[in-house]
Formats: sequence, C-alpha cells, structure tokens
Amino acid sequence: MVEAVEGVSDEEARWKPSPERWSILEYVEHLAISDDGLIDLVKKVLASPATPESAEEREARIAKIASTKMERGMNKAPERLQPKAKFANLQEAVAGFLEARERTLEFARTTDGDLKNHFAPHSVLGPLDALQWLLANKDHVHTHSAHIKELRELWAKRAE
Repeated sequence: MVEAVEGVSDEEARWKPSPERWSILEYVEHLAISDDGLIDLVKKVLASPATPESAEEREARIAKIASTKMERGMNKAPERLQPKAKFANLQEAVAGFLEARERTLEFARTTDGDLKNHFAPHSVLGPLDALQWLLANKDHVHTHSAHIKELRELWAKRAE
C-alpha cells in the first residue's frame, strides 16, 4: 500500500472518478481504521466461548470460503469502517495505517489465544476463525492497494 501511494499529490489523493467511489485518501483511511477494527473483532471473539469444529467441518467450511467469489462491491465496509475524513492528508493517513498495522503485527506476534476455535461471521464468506480474520487482513490491504493503483491509472488518463 505504501508503494501504491508513493508520489501521489494531495489533489490526486482526494480525487474521485465518481461520487460513489472512494478516493485514494479514503482507501488509506479505511485501511488504517480497519486494522484496529480487526483486532477489536478478534479480541472480542477470543473472549467468547470456543466452538471447536471437527476436521470434516473445518474442511467443508474452508472449501466453501475458497469457492466463494467476491466481486467488487459485494462486501461493503460497515459504517464504523467507512472513511470520515479522519486524516488531514495522505501522509497522515499513511502514518495512521502504519501505526495500526504495527499494532496488528504486535497482537499477532504476542497473542496466545486459541485462534482456530473462535469464530465471527463474515458478511459474504460465512464464519471465519480468528486466524482467518488475521490472515484476511493481508488480502484486504492487497485488494485496496489494487484499487489505489486503478485510481492512479484513471487519474493519469484524465490528464491526457
């Protein structure tokens, strides 16, 4: 993500190709707030009773997840994770993301929670265990980094 925003001007960071799309700044803000939101979710899940699953149940759940296609726009961010102009500029948003990412990594390095036997529902994929939530966060950043790169391409074409 940091590489995706390298060299982005303030004007480009705030530009939106349409009213319903997020700007680069909004994507980075969303990533910054969603990292902390993810850790809050995992901590909440770990505080609930464990619900172990059989090997067959786990295999079936993972197969369902793997076979589920997630088209763009299918998984809308909940209101609490939507950008609300928390950061004054892109540099602040990137710093906020990096700080949140470090908290996520520290949690992942130090937790001794039973990550595979505590679940929270995903709006599209169904139940994910706490470990899957942590791992999905990596994919979340890659997905939005691709959106940022797409916006940069649209910005460049706009200037042609």
